[in-house]
Amino acid sequence: MIGVIGGNGVAATNRLAQLVEEKVVNAGAFRDAHHPEMIIWQATKVPSRSMYLEGRGPSFIEDYVRTGKQLKTCGCTELCMCCNTAHYAIEELTEKIGLPFINIIDEVAKRTSMQGFKNAIIMCSDGCRLTKLYEKSFAKYAPDTAIIYPTEEEQRLVTRGICNAKNIHRYDAADSIENPHHIFAELVATLRKRYSGIDKTCIIGGCTDINNVYFDNKSDYIDSLEVLADEIFKRNKEYVG
Repeated sequence: MIGVIGGNGVAATNRLAQLVEEKVVNAGAFRDAHHPEMIIWQATKVPSRSMYLEGRGPSFIEDYVRTGKQLKTCGCTELCMCCNTAHYAIEELTEKIGLPFINIIDEVAKRTSMQGFKNAIIMCSDGCRLTKLYEKSFAKYAPDTAIIYPTEEEQRLVTRGICNAKNIHRYDAADSIENPHHIFAELVATLRKRYSGIDKTCIIGGCTDINNVYFDNKSDYIDSLEVLADEIFKRNKEYVG
């Protein structure tokens, strides 16, 4: 049974459950029993992961250790986190909780390599970017892929889009400058145009909150929440297909 340390953010965690359900149904499931058993813990009182890594807030790690141990007590045999940035502590969490994790960033790196991309543009939180979490996974699983980050000005847009995916701006008019879908759609278009001449380049939605408001089905876009949902789906042995 998979335990999800969620609440990071809340909407992204809810979206993860929806994605898994859709994948199982599309594989042929027609009974509740065909779906995977999951325990989702909306750990909403845990300090911000990114703010901690930016040196602007308390650690989230011990709270996640406690949550993981509670999920283990409930019968979970494997865990995941609905947050790229929290993977900063994944090795420590694995050791202290005593359960394996599905590592989102590792799985994104594997998919990037499998699809033959030589350059990856990463849209992620400030904390994730600062601590080079994607560099660590790519060095292991996609060593031939170069990582590219948005400019500093564009990074501020990424941060604004992530924050607005969690708040009332999510429901702003489609063309509002604060609407997070508008922010990411414009940014992705800009990045595609800038790097259009560079072969085998992808864009990675490296924050699970992005999927709440923006998803791109083009072959050069890899969404981290979608990747996590795929990994949970693969572990389900009950679906009809």
